[in-house]
Amino acid sequence: MKSSLIICIFLFLFLALSCKPVLAQEIAPALKARVPFARTGLFFGRTGTAEGPGAYLEINPIRWVGFCGIVSHSETIYGIVGGKARVTDLLTGGCVTLHSPEINGFLISPFGQMSNQNEHNRIVIPLPDGTVYYDGDNHLRHIWTAGATIDRAITKNGPRWVARFGKNFGDGPAVQNAEGLYFVGGVIFPLDHPVELRRSFRRMVGWKPHTADPAAVHP
Repeated sequence: MKSSLIICIFLFLFLALSCKPVLAQEIAPALKARVPFARTGLFFGRTGTAEGPGAYLEINPIRWVGFCGIVSHSETIYGIVGGKARVTDLLTGGCVTLHSPEINGFLISPFGQMSNQNEHNRIVIPLPDGTVYYDGDNHLRHIWTAGATIDRAITKNGPRWVARFGKNFGDGPAVQNAEGLYFVGGVIFPLDHPVELRRSFRRMVGWKPHTADPAAVHP
């Protein structure tokens, strides 16, 4: 139930933000009716033990097939008897993704992902004599994730809202917590045409190129 509620909230925010593209989307012509060769993005959400930031790089050598690399970090602190425990993880991996044709401006891309999760557990307990007891261990876990990516343009030829969701398989907290939920949201940027990407940022903030007054040029 909790996982379903989280998914509904994030999907609602995603749809609310992207349901009405900005005016620039109507002004700028699309460069190509295909996924860019290279895209990169910044995310935040639950990828491993807890929530945290992440980054994404995608290469699409074939029109409807792409490969990606991911890196993310999460951290959680919780109380234990007499002290506290801190759990952090660094997750790195890659995926294969398939891009279906856009539907009403939404690009839906199923993916299969494999990643290595370096998990660090630290326990800190203050003792009556004024000293502090430290303990901890490290684990390397292999996580498999099946899911889908949904993205939609903020402006044509520019950034896109993106959400990636799925389920983790394997062992460890990433699989056990929140029923193995994998969910991140953020922004992804096409890298094929840097000039058009820069122009899209200007359109997003309402910047218009300055045009000289003909009367001032030709008195």
